[in-house]
Amino acid sequence: MTNWDIAVGETLLRRELHDRWGGGRYGGMEPSVKAASVFLFSNPSAGGAFGYKYDGWHSDGTYHYTGDGQEGDQSLALGGNKAVMIAEQLGRTIRVFRSAGRLTTYAGEFELADPPYYRADALDRNGETRSVLVFRLVPTGDVLRDTEDLADADTPEPEELPIEARNIDVYAAERPDEPNAAVRREALLVSRYVDWLNVRGQATCRHRLPIPGGGYMFTDVFNKTTDELIEAKASAARTFVRAGLGQILDYGRFIGHRSRALLLPLRPSDDLIGLLHEHRCSVIWEEGTGFQRQDPPATPSAG
Repeated sequence: MTNWDIAVGETLLRRELHDRWGGGRYGGMEPSVKAASVFLFSNPSAGGAFGYKYDGWHSDGTYHYTGDGQEGDQSLALGGNKAVMIAEQLGRTIRVFRSAGRLTTYAGEFELADPPYYRADALDRNGETRSVLVFRLVPTGDVLRDTEDLADADTPEPEELPIEARNIDVYAAERPDEPNAAVRREALLVSRYVDWLNVRGQATCRHRLPIPGGGYMFTDVFNKTTDELIEAKASAARTFVRAGLGQILDYGRFIGHRSRALLLPLRPSDDLIGLLHEHRCSVIWEEGTGFQRQDPPATPSAG
């Protein structure tokens, strides 16, 4: 039994914390044998890269904390992630600190919630998208709750967003795993297509879709007039078409729509059109000063 002597809300130098209670001085998740604890150091106010912010308080009363590992997919079997998962088994308390520079503030004691974690997408230090662990923690006593520690608002339903408000930088932030040049071409294609639809009296928007367990996805275009879900890609090459088809099938699970289509800068091969049609997905491509489309064959009626 440790005689823990740091009060909730107390701020001290991080080196002072470790001088008193041990644990590594630089990591975000540090086991401390002396304190029989696992220290978690968080800075939710900094926000997540490219608009994703998992860490902090969520509306269900749990505190979320992104796991350990700066490159590649994070693993439960290594480092601080393992230390958190086996903390109860080893009789260790999970203690959360909010850090800023060399100072850290004690936020209180926590334990793993049920379920204890979920997986979400985030960038690693090389700018590549990977799968991270986000731990869900519940307080076991008095804890520090500041507004700056609130995570992104939990949105149970798709949120409609105006396409006009989006610029290239925001569009790129939503697609950190795609080459910048391709992202820019895609954004410009979307802009031209939306303008073309608007001239014809068709209303458009896009959506932020909450992912079960945490995180968001952003659609490219939703034609409100026809209830069509549209994903854009910067090329009609096979790798782009396959990626776009996967995205639109994923989005379609979370938002109601009558039809779906892939928007491309030019007409793809007949083989790729056949692939899209097999999944009841139309193809739209730019041609001259306008756009053309090819829809899947009508499904024969039973009889």
